[in-house]
Amino acid sequence: MQDGIDFDAVGELLAAESEWLGDGRTRVRIRDLHIEVDNPLSVPPFNAPPGVTWPEQVFPAALAACWITTMAEIAERMKVKMRSLHVRVKPILAIDEEEGGFKFERFIVNINLHLEEADEKRASRLIELAHKYCLISKAIKGNVEEVVVPEVKLS
Repeated sequence: MQDGIDFDAVGELLAAESEWLGDGRTRVRIRDLHIEVDNPLSVPPFNAPPGVTWPEQVFPAALAACWITTMAEIAERMKVKMRSLHVRVKPILAIDEEEGGFKFERFIVNINLHLEEADEKRASRLIELAHKYCLISKAIKGNVEEVVVPEVKLS
């Protein structure tokens, strides 16, 4: 525990599981939420059937949601009255020349923020702080280390 926070318990709260369903499909479970995720190579993104999503869509969605929740928290602390807030994240992909395959080259984060006129001067500070403290924004800055702990079951 650090500063009274049980980070292992927080990790369990944030944990997600995925189960392969075959045909490039997986079922992701985040607590009580279940999402079926497909592989964009098995179901082309253009003219895809309804309800099909890909990891490449879920990640920008997490970033957009993180921006919203972080901005809402900071606005409350700053006593800034937001009337509305809409965030759209568009990923720009590129060929990964070093390791092959594709990579996210950048995320374009469009923020539509509606404040009371009295809070206009604090809008840029609100956005700056949200960018600084959004956990997903922090995760995409530079390289992300992955720790792989395999569990192999043989039958």
